Amino acid sequence: MNVLALIPARGGSKGIPRKNLKLMAGKPLIQHTVERALEATTLDRIVVSTDDAEIAEITRECGAEVPFMRPAELSGDTSPEWPMIEHCLDFLERAQGWKADLLVYLRPTVPQRRSEDIDEAVSTLLSRPDLDCVRTTRPAPYSPYWMFRRDEDGLMEPFDPCAEPYRYSYRQDLPEVICVDGSVDVTRVEVLRKARQTTGGRVFALHRDERYQVDLDTPDDWDYCEYLLRKLGLA
Repeated sequence: MNVLALIPARGGSKGIPRKNLKLMAGKPLIQHTVERALEATTLDRIVVSTDDAEIAEITRECGAEVPFMRPAELSGDTSPEWPMIEHCLDFLERAQGWKADLLVYLRPTVPQRRSEDIDEAVSTLLSRPDLDCVRTTRPAPYSPYWMFRRDEDGLMEPFDPCAEPYRYSYRQDLPEVICVDGSVDVTRVEVLRKARQTTGGRVFALHRDERYQVDLDTPDDWDYCEYLLRKLGLA
């Protein structure tokens, strides 16, 4: 099977300007993702989809491919992911005659991923014909069983009435709740094309008990992520 790693990296970002090029632990943010992908042993191609010439130049220097520039209409703040993925898949098939069987989606905003997580996710999907997708997960940072909402009078009510928030007094008694961490998504391309979205079908959780997770939206997020990279030995 042909295994394609796709790294989306547009030039614009609002919360942290030029985020993909901003230095994270001494390297452009996107370089961390390219390096982890290059260290993985299960990938056939590593392609960056970008609309930005500087990002394209840096990622090529790091060892990734940039076989096309992403069209502006697929690079806006609210542009959905699937059309960008479809554009990449179609270009490789039509312009280069190369068809991907598995798509490994690697977001640059999760630089704390490990190359072994990429390989395990790919290997899991390759060995399990009953699965359509593998996604990395972590424990939810806060249990929805202890969450509430405010009604129109300002009174607390359960966020989900089925969650029974008063039933659990101790953390260790809570039912397990996990969340997708955005580190690695591997999906069969035929499933992607049918679902016309980033993932789909029967999804397997490649779970890690570590709670390391951060969304890079603010300078504080950035500082915390640098700390995590050093803690994990990835800086």
